[in-house]
Amino acid sequence: MASSGNNDEPGRGEISPEDREAFKRRASDLGTRLEKVRAETRAKEGPTPDAKSRGTALGQAMKIAIELVVGIAVGGFIGKVLDDWLGTAPWLMIVFVLVGFAAGMTNTVRSARRMQADALRNKDGR
Repeated sequence: MASSGNNDEPGRGEISPEDREAFKRRASDLGTRLEKVRAETRAKEGPTPDAKSRGTALGQAMKIAIELVVGIAVGGFIGKVLDDWLGTAPWLMIVFVLVGFAAGMTNTVRSARRMQADALRNKDGR
């Protein structure tokens, strides 16, 4: 909608030059305040972990997940082979999937404890 010729106010969807300048000042002030808060937050948090330590952590997490999945898969494979050979389907496969799950969980817990002990050693500086 266009504004009427007698009215000095801007039409709908238009912004006056004064309002535009006030908006720019507020946006600039907001950006400055945001940078100040970010700098304070970075100072409180300390240094961020570098890419190498993040990559190491991701590798350890993937190792734990793969150990669990492989334990279950190997157990299922062994159970399936024994079921086919002995004609006991599906009982040995079920048993060996559970055994594989237990082995995978044992490996997962063992790895997590080892990583925790390493982290404590590194924290203490030993």
